Amino acid sequence: MDFRPIGSCNLSCPFCFGPRHETPTMRREKALRVAAALRQEGVRGVVISGGEPTLLPYLAELVEELSRPLPDGGSPPKVVLSTNGLASLREMERILPGLSWIALPLESADDDEHRELRKGVAAHRERVLDLLREVRKNHAQVGVKLGTVVTRRNVIGAPRVLDLIEEDSFLPDVWKTYQMSETNYGADNRDWLSVTDAEFEDVVQRCATAAAARGVSLRVYRNSMRTGSYFFIDPDGEAVVIDAGEELRLGDFFDLLQHDEVRPLSLINRARNIENFVGTYPDRAGGPI
Repeated sequence: MDFRPIGSCNLSCPFCFGPRHETPTMRREKALRVAAALRQEGVRGVVISGGEPTLLPYLAELVEELSRPLPDGGSPPKVVLSTNGLASLREMERILPGLSWIALPLESADDDEHRELRKGVAAHRERVLDLLREVRKNHAQVGVKLGTVVTRRNVIGAPRVLDLIEEDSFLPDVWKTYQMSETNYGADNRDWLSVTDAEFEDVVQRCATAAAARGVSLRVYRNSMRTGSYFFIDPDGEAVVIDAGEELRLGDFFDLLQHDEVRPLSLINRARNIENFVGTYPDRAGGPI
């Protein structure tokens, strides 16, 4: 499950496929109800994203609720925080103990390319690298996934992202390259950002070479695999899936749950959904199961 309780963000990235920034944020009480329901339903993995989830005043409570043991003693879901990396290290210290993984973005080894895509904070790339080092040094139980969205503006610098990390001990567990999805802000800017499938595969090959040279596991997201891979819960509480590459809103999550219409949803490909999550956030030796 991808839980997106917030649309607002402190960046304005032109390729963003999250909820619109003006979308009202989910209230704390409802968000905690969603988290409790996901645990009770036996969801195996939850990605908290947005928008920018570290802007939620109740984020630490949400992580704590999701990561609590199940009533029957079973393992709670893996909790992943997908963040732009701008929260202070002091704030992250409250959140990291409850996480299984953290997902951080770096778009290019070229400074100009990165600034054009991660708009809003000039020092964004340096802040992400600082947080990456902090997690690696002091929170070894948390896996790190580095994400790079491939657009027409970073086809040169994207394959060199790992060059920004000089020390091997700070490298991510997983590096994932994403073909830009033409949804929400990505749809607004497709004319100057989208790459063809062939262009994307060329970048992927160069990323694969770079990842192999540093011993990092590379995962690849292609738009052709998007349908059936995701189940979102949006800030308004609506369940959202991907159908024919487009977001399809199904109705209120709790209404679906009450009528037992969540588990058998035909628009979620169970095998693809599991592979997408487990492949991106695998079990780690010494890490949370």
